[in-house]
Amino acid sequence: MDMKKIALGSAALAAFGLMACNGEKPIEKAPAAITANSTDDEKFAYMLGAQFGGQNFTIIPRQMGEEIYEDALIQAIRDNVKASKDSNFNVQMTQDSLQAISGRYSSIARSRYEATRPDSALLAEGNNEKIKAYIDSVARAQPITKAPASTGANVTIAADSPDNTKFSYLLGLQFANQFLGIGNQFQTEFDVDYFILGIKESVAKVADSTFVLQLPQDSLNAIGQRYQQKMQDLRQAAIKKQQEEEAKLKEEIAPLRGDTLANGMPQKFNPKVKATKIAVDKAIAKDLENLEPFANKPLFVMYFSATCGHCAHAAPEVLAIAKEFAPKGLVTLAVASGGNQKVGIRKFMDNAKWDETINVVWDESRQFGELYSDGYVPKVYVVNPDGTYKMYTAFENQKEEMKQDIAGLLSGKNVEWNPEAPKTEAPKAAETK
Repeated sequence: MDMKKIALGSAALAAFGLMACNGEKPIEKAPAAITANSTDDEKFAYMLGAQFGGQNFTIIPRQMGEEIYEDALIQAIRDNVKASKDSNFNVQMTQDSLQAISGRYSSIARSRYEATRPDSALLAEGNNEKIKAYIDSVARAQPITKAPASTGANVTIAADSPDNTKFSYLLGLQFANQFLGIGNQFQTEFDVDYFILGIKESVAKVADSTFVLQLPQDSLNAIGQRYQQKMQDLRQAAIKKQQEEEAKLKEEIAPLRGDTLANGMPQKFNPKVKATKIAVDKAIAKDLENLEPFANKPLFVMYFSATCGHCAHAAPEVLAIAKEFAPKGLVTLAVASGGNQKVGIRKFMDNAKWDETINVVWDESRQFGELYSDGYVPKVYVVNPDGTYKMYTAFENQKEEMKQDIAGLLSGKNVEWNPEAPKTEAPKAAETK
């Protein structure tokens, strides 16, 4: 995963009610509705829901042969928004279950698509309009199974829930991820209730073309144009801010770099590099501002991102290596890249079942990543007590080599790393005419 690219995470949260001043029961939030007093953010969330619902509830049933179960989709949206705020809350389907249901429906979509293929004789004619008409007619003739009617009730996903319910829940999680991501891009916590309202009304319009949305098409177009301009302004401001932050970061790390290796990386791990504590053994440090508590120790270090699939795959094996060598004096440190947030880091730790064997810090200042990474994760390092180190860029392929190096380090043999200088192309000779 390329960490140099800006990764925008999820941060949009639904408002669940206000506490009365006298400490009595919470004041219930009024149902979402578009009125003369509705804010642009509420209208935009509604517009997003109307777009998502109208497009997907029209197209996906044709692809999959089943209507989307609206209540399961809405349940997933609410679950995923809640999970983005509360690291202790999990959505109702595991990653394995989601992948399994996605695979089944991908297979269904492929089969239905293959059934619309014209025969070789029609293709040989080369009449594109005729071919398109044939495909459309076959596609429209394919059966579509109806989904359960929406009642607005909560939906519980069980192992024996129908596949359609699980698939609709999967789509809802995807809707929520996009909704949250868009909110993060706009640096705004859009109200999920208005997003859901837009979905519900667009679904009603798919079923009945005479249904009237609360925002007419010209209003939807206008709000879309305003937010398109807002996004352009935000991007320009973000580019400027990023350039300023990069310049500041380069100034900060200049005195930390020290002597360098042939590839330009520092020769040693510098304990003065800033770090934010996430979970650190109290015997090492009750609190910390940098990596000094880890100085002069044999270290096993993982640099990761909480949103990186390769990192998630490596994390349990990192724990296994840490546990194998901890009794012999190895200290394991995991450094989360600067683009993460604490809630995401903790969820990553929980999913990997990391325990106190692994000390976790956050590269909030981005100093570690700028000094010791090329922008890609995961990276793994074995560090000698004097700060010299060896970096491993292919965890799975180098795992056994890594374990041998750790065993040698704990027996008194320092690891050695002599990377080559980056290859540069020789300048081309000027052409003579």
